[in-house]
Amino acid sequence: MTTKGIIELLKEKETDFLKTKSFSKFPGIYAFFFIGNDFPLLGDSVSKHQIIYIGKTESSQEKRDAKTHFTTGKTGSSTVRKSIGSILCAKENLKPIPRNDTDFKKKRYSHFKFDQQSEIKITNWMENNLALSFYEYPRTKQEIENLETKLIDELVPILNISKNSKNAFKDTLQRLRKNCALIAAKDFNPIKISNQPSSITPQKTKNDMASSGKYTDLWTKQRISIKDKLGNATTKQSIQLNSEDFNKVGNRSNYSFNLEFVNGIVGNNIGGSAVARDLAQVLENSNEIKEILKTGHYKINMDRQFCLWIERK
Repeated sequence: MTTKGIIELLKEKETDFLKTKSFSKFPGIYAFFFIGNDFPLLGDSVSKHQIIYIGKTESSQEKRDAKTHFTTGKTGSSTVRKSIGSILCAKENLKPIPRNDTDFKKKRYSHFKFDQQSEIKITNWMENNLALSFYEYPRTKQEIENLETKLIDELVPILNISKNSKNAFKDTLQRLRKNCALIAAKDFNPIKISNQPSSITPQKTKNDMASSGKYTDLWTKQRISIKDKLGNATTKQSIQLNSEDFNKVGNRSNYSFNLEFVNGIVGNNIGGSAVARDLAQVLENSNEIKEILKTGHYKINMDRQFCLWIERK
């Protein structure tokens, strides 16, 4: 059967998850469809009955879909649950945590899941907003993977990251997932799941502590200007800052940084820049600015000439 033929078959077999009575025990390809009214972040740009994820299983649909993707507590083993949780994180106040103590100790921070209440919310959302279908394909591992690759290339599902270079939502999704991983690593206390003392609990270094808050007053003075620029950020905005203001409080050879907010949450790693961290803190402490930042993806960066650039992506 051709790729287009398989896609048509998947569409014909679409069934709401809550109405699915049985799952195949064969290997093959599965598709997830969105059946809700308003997809988070992307809104009505995601149409009803659109295929939003394509996956493969070399064991069975029952094992992969029923017992992993749609099972509470399985986010650590499900990339699609991880993506959905990352999208819902801010809106539903979800709490990312490391997948387990071992991953945390080995600094595998990208292997996160969510706490129990958050996992329940993810499952409920999936059950009420997704339909699925399955194409049985009992072939070799390589043949199954090749078919998955062709289907992803043809459909460009928004929740597929791997093999999906044409996905316009890919970068945003990766940033949301990275942000959840950073939150999980930052807020995690390994003592909660292990009685053994841990020497790798994240702690601020002396340099971090010395730098923390150093630039807060400087950014606070710019807060109104930044708010105005954010409000007009559909076109790239700029604020020329004074290098002397930074040199008075800091001692750096380079003050440039990149800071991104995705729906109100810092979407990139700014741990190495005290200048960016203090700016993020000032913006997050302003209710007016927080409301603006929640409306989309904003990029704020300062170049070596101390020009602050603000744009909505």
